Amino acid sequence: MKICVKEIMRDGLDLEEEVSSQELALDKLHDETISDIRVKAHIEKDKDVVIASCDIRANERLACSRCLEEFDLIFEKKEDFVYNLSGEHIIELNDDIKDTILLDYPIMPLCKPDCKGLCHYCGKNLNEGSCDCEKERDKACRE
Repeated sequence: MKICVKEIMRDGLDLEEEVSSQELALDKLHDETISDIRVKAHIEKDKDVVIASCDIRANERLACSRCLEEFDLIFEKKEDFVYNLSGEHIIELNDDIKDTILLDYPIMPLCKPDCKGLCHYCGKNLNEGSCDCEKERDKACRE
């Protein structure tokens, strides 16, 4: 997302764009799927400084780190970026947008906060109910 400094008027400049995940090199992030990133930006210029107030939104398809089921996570973030002009005529927002998404990327994505995960013995998804091996394991522990 490029901004031409000359296009920023006194009352600012409003932009709305979709940036592809490939353009930001986010398409290879942990083999997960990230939709195109929607960015709404209000840009203001004050002397030698440009402030870009951005609303960033994307949909991510992730695998739960406990049960391995895929789920959708909506990424929404408001972020302000400040640029010193120092003779610059064009400002590029893509690196800052990418960094914002990467910094908020969940280390251990969960399909829901109380996900029970998989049985360590048979691999059944415990969100769908308990498994029979749990009863057998408990019985063996008591003997």
